[in-house]
Amino acid sequence: MKFLLAVTLAAVYGLLIRLLFGSANGLLEIMSVTFLFLVPSLIGFLTVILMPARKITSGTAAFFTPWLTSSVLLVVTILLNMEGTICWLMAFPIFAVAAGAGGVLAYWLRKPKPKDLNANNWQRPNTLHVSLVFVVPLLLGAVEGEKALAPKQMVIERAVIINAPAADVWKKLISNKQLGQHTNKTSFSTLLGFPKHVSTTLDTLLVGGTRMAYYEKGLYFKETVTQYQPERLLVLRVDANPNATPAAVMDEHILIGGKHLDILEDVYDLRPLPGGRTRLALSSRFYINTPFNWYAGIWAHYLMTDILEGELNLIAEQAPTTL
Repeated sequence: MKFLLAVTLAAVYGLLIRLLFGSANGLLEIMSVTFLFLVPSLIGFLTVILMPARKITSGTAAFFTPWLTSSVLLVVTILLNMEGTICWLMAFPIFAVAAGAGGVLAYWLRKPKPKDLNANNWQRPNTLHVSLVFVVPLLLGAVEGEKALAPKQMVIERAVIINAPAADVWKKLISNKQLGQHTNKTSFSTLLGFPKHVSTTLDTLLVGGTRMAYYEKGLYFKETVTQYQPERLLVLRVDANPNATPAAVMDEHILIGGKHLDILEDVYDLRPLPGGRTRLALSSRFYINTPFNWYAGIWAHYLMTDILEGELNLIAEQAPTTL
């Protein structure tokens, strides 16, 4: 019973902090070192420090027990539509490890010392310590604010060899397409919740022309032709409108065109190859803006790589054969 009470209290603490950070946007940032590193550490600390001594008998138990609290928070915030599944899947590894570190710290602090006359009992937390656990992340979060955000541009490129001449590939590239289910297989990005591409339209092949890319769940991107060479090159400026993105599609932390992520430009490059084949490359220039781009960049790399490969495969599947 006390085990469940400890997990519940720590989870409630985490939920309250999440509500406070979410309601004080601009002052307290969820995409911050404070929230994604310190807060889970304190959640893990509370989980262990509130536990009966007999439930936490080793550092390993102290590390993994807070993962249960983290999982409870994951489920509750998704059910309450406070966080999206894709956002949690990205954050959970680092969140759980930080919570585990906090749990180990609590275990070490409360572990009876050899000279302690009351060595069979855990040291009880006092009111001051518990108050600090609640107040410290709010103070540090307010100090940090958006100061730690660091914009970083990235470029990802993928290519496919198509057994068709460049002229035919070019026609497929600039044509209006309604994509069938058989040409849009489940991928890593769709498993994480990114909508599938369903259709593409191009009003005119001129500089300033508009291409619209439509996805499931009402998501769409407006792309403007900024440069082209027939059968050779197509450069598109991506204009993502975050206000037009349905809330059910992406939460604010990974919203394309939002504060932390934006796609800037897509470039299609066609190169004729011997034997009537064509190398079609697609590169995307985008930026991420977080205090931990080293971690966000890993996810951005895998997601964008998967999305680009999916787009190339959609074109390649319309050709007779792909080598």
